[in-house]
Amino acid sequence: MLTLGIDVGHCSTKAVLLEDGLVMGKVIFRAAGSVEKAAMEAWEKMRELMGLLESAPPRTFVTGVGRHKGLWGDGSPTEMASHVRGTHHWLPSARTVVDLGAEGVRVSRCGKRGRLSHFLINDRCAAGTGTFLETVAQMMQLSVSEMGLLAEMGSPGVRLTSTCAVFAESEIVGYVHKGVSRQDILWAVHDSLGARVAALVQKIKPEPDLVATGGVARNKGLLKALERHLGISVVVVQEPEMMGALGAALLAADSLGEDLA
Repeated sequence: MLTLGIDVGHCSTKAVLLEDGLVMGKVIFRAAGSVEKAAMEAWEKMRELMGLLESAPPRTFVTGVGRHKGLWGDGSPTEMASHVRGTHHWLPSARTVVDLGAEGVRVSRCGKRGRLSHFLINDRCAAGTGTFLETVAQMMQLSVSEMGLLAEMGSPGVRLTSTCAVFAESEIVGYVHKGVSRQDILWAVHDSLGARVAALVQKIKPEPDLVATGGVARNKGLLKALERHLGISVVVVQEPEMMGALGAALLAADSLGEDLA
């Protein structure tokens, strides 16, 4: 039984192909053009990767950006349900999932069977997202991964007081002009973001294990700051950016099982 999960993100599209619950293939690419075409492009890339050139698409669930816009596929689960399902597949002890995406943060709670029970979303301000981190990285002429590593080397003492991305950028420029070290500035950036994400997480009353997903979960500086503000460990599963696509594929498989029951 083949199922396909596709996660159309703001910056990239991810897809996971399952056979009887086992991962057979994965693709990730920068999406260009309309989100309506992204899902079909993901299947084309998967079909080429797996040598399925003459095959019809399997049962497919599409999540992410534009899932309500009539995207190609058989189902459209929410990002929260998809990330929870994918995370729970890899880590059955997961009870709280923090999806750190490019354009927002989503915090979800789930039960022992990996089903979404409660969630909160913060996508109103770019200051709490990967997009803001990318903007800061460009300002500092660094890659995002380099920035996270440098942030770990910084020390407390520098603080960002603004909750707005635009004003926070002005504060950063001011610190640069004052000769403050890049490490300390970057720690302040990550600590500020960590505090905002932690405030959202605390509203949902998190239970362990707490797991971070999404591409920004690879940023060690942000994870360190998040753990500092929460006072609990944050687990990162392998390939955290693929959890939405994996979860969508698993939910597609679940739906097939329900149809056969």
